[in-house]
Amino acid sequence: MLKHLCIFCLIAAFLLIVPVAAANASVIENTNFITVQSSPPYADVYIDGAYKGKTPVSAPDYYEGHYEVRVVLAGYDEYIVPDLYVKPQGSGVGSVTANLMKNTSAAGVIVYSDPDGARVYVDDVYAGTVPPLKDGGLQLAGYAPGTHTFRFEKGGYNTVTKNNYVLSAGNTETIRATLGKAAATEVPTVVVTTVPTTVATTFAPAAPTKAPVPLAGVLIGLAAAALLLRRN
Repeated sequence: MLKHLCIFCLIAAFLLIVPVAAANASVIENTNFITVQSSPPYADVYIDGAYKGKTPVSAPDYYEGHYEVRVVLAGYDEYIVPDLYVKPQGSGVGSVTANLMKNTSAAGVIVYSDPDGARVYVDDVYAGTVPPLKDGGLQLAGYAPGTHTFRFEKGGYNTVTKNNYVLSAGNTETIRATLGKAAATEVPTVVVTTVPTTVATTFAPAAPTKAPVPLAGVLIGLAAAALLLRRN
């Protein structure tokens, strides 16, 4: 009896495990890698706008489909693959090799921030986010010669702005910004006070009192009347 029960348990466990394993295998089979290389190397790689690191890059977990790949290196023209097709797993990886061309008519910029992770705006247009220090600075390319404004923003830190920064054609500038911690905003303490209620007291005017007639005056009046009667 015990032997039959053990066999039954093994069969049940197998039936539970197989569907899970098959589901995981299905996920793996439907994903692939996108690899990006560049010459020269160490360019920033963006896949569908998301930063993936410096070349050479091997980005995993991409399903079959179409993706935009952008490769940026300061001082060079951007290299863009607008519609890279990624095949299912087992059909080969999606691969990009960017042969970058030097641009002598535009300016390039490499941007660093302390701390990293600052959002960078050039002339009020978002240009990118400074990557982790281990990845080096943010690579920017294709800016017209002349003066530009660079703004650095990060939550919890003061904004840093560099105005009238001059860029020259064919040159690559390095800009560094140190962002100080923003002061904590104090929440004012609200003191609740009870406003005393004023009870209006109405004073009624006192009723007029009649002045008493003096007794002496009455007697004098009676005496005068008696004298007048005698004379008559």
